[in-house]
Amino acid sequence: MIEQKDNLVTLGIPFYNKTNPQYFIKSIESIIEQTLQPSKIHLIQDGPISNELKEIAGSYKKQYPNLFKIIILNKKGLPHALNKSISEASTKYYARMDSDDIAFKTRLEEQVLYLENNADIDILGSWAKEFDKDIDEKKNFINERPSSQSRIEEYFHYMNPLVHPTVIFRVSVFDKIGFYNEKFYTDQDLELWGRALKNRVNISNIQKPLLYFRIEGRQKRRSKFSAIKRQIIARYSYNTLSIKLNILKIAAILFRLLPERIRIWGYDNIR
Repeated sequence: MIEQKDNLVTLGIPFYNKTNPQYFIKSIESIIEQTLQPSKIHLIQDGPISNELKEIAGSYKKQYPNLFKIIILNKKGLPHALNKSISEASTKYYARMDSDDIAFKTRLEEQVLYLENNADIDILGSWAKEFDKDIDEKKNFINERPSSQSRIEEYFHYMNPLVHPTVIFRVSVFDKIGFYNEKFYTDQDLELWGRALKNRVNISNIQKPLLYFRIEGRQKRRSKFSAIKRQIIARYSYNTLSIKLNILKIAAILFRLLPERIRIWGYDNIR
């Protein structure tokens, strides 16, 4: 069990004008209810938002003035929002989460305990239970990711080795690898993992779900050619001599070129 301490974890939740207000509330509540509460929660406003979203963020700041910090930014995208939040974190660890996902109550406690007991790990994720609009424990697909460094390095070439909103970092790792690349409006996580692997940073995943991961509309958002181009750059930022892995890398890129209906079918049925 981890003792509640100041300056242990900062958690950042970016949100923007298309954020669903009810999803946003559920996301925030899941962090307030953590068995290990973060030292600070950053609500990172990316550009102009509705009055309803302003009221939601403001109400949490008013109710928990020492816990919440609202960071207001011009609209520059997710990597800029995360970089601003990370740069303002004064804690040992930085965790992130999307504004439509829901954390298990023990997420932060289990991740911090793992990092405290494994000083060689700098970036840590977990499995996630995927859901669309409603959580159904009998139907939710469990998105599994590997734990060993060797398997994570293999995964990188054809799949994302981490479920991005499950990730927690040692803040010190950003001195080794730098911040998110703000030119990557999509696949910014994949590009960061490539830099981490090139710099011999150890990465792992807790082998159980610690997050409900909302997949509603995600495949549609990843179909533009510019996004595919960024994925190509990210995947080839960390290379391999393995013929098998290079074939899988090309296949993963080609999959993104398929028509939307086929990609969605493949995502739902071939994993």
